[in-house]
Amino acid sequence: MHFSVAYETTELISPLLQQEMIAFADELSSQWNWLSCEPPCLSNRDGILAGASKPNFSGHVDRVASDQVSDRRDGTLNDLVRILCAVSAEFDVDWLISHDCSNGPLGFIRCGRCDEEVRSQCDVLSELTQELGRVDLDLGDF
Repeated sequence: MHFSVAYETTELISPLLQQEMIAFADELSSQWNWLSCEPPCLSNRDGILAGASKPNFSGHVDRVASDQVSDRRDGTLNDLVRILCAVSAEFDVDWLISHDCSNGPLGFIRCGRCDEEVRSQCDVLSELTQELGRVDLDLGDF
């Protein structure tokens, strides 16, 4: 199953500032294990800093055992949004947020604050991810 939450800056960002933003996001991301969701993965797309992260409906088996003994928490979509909010506040940039099933943007992160619709959609997706992670599905049956 493939599903992604996408994020991109609303304006062009210089290459030097992009490097600083990526390093900042990577540093924040290192506080989580990221079993339930991919961490922010930012890259330059014609001057726009953008990325997409997939929720993981089941953790990677080889990482689950080692990461469960770690003192770091599992990263979720909500943690992804927190990191994007922190980058927004730190670097005075805004993000446009969407996902694979949205017709256009869900909303924005502006001045470090997330629109309610984005937060609501990420809450629902996080709950769905957790529920599906508890179910032992054999996708070969479908």
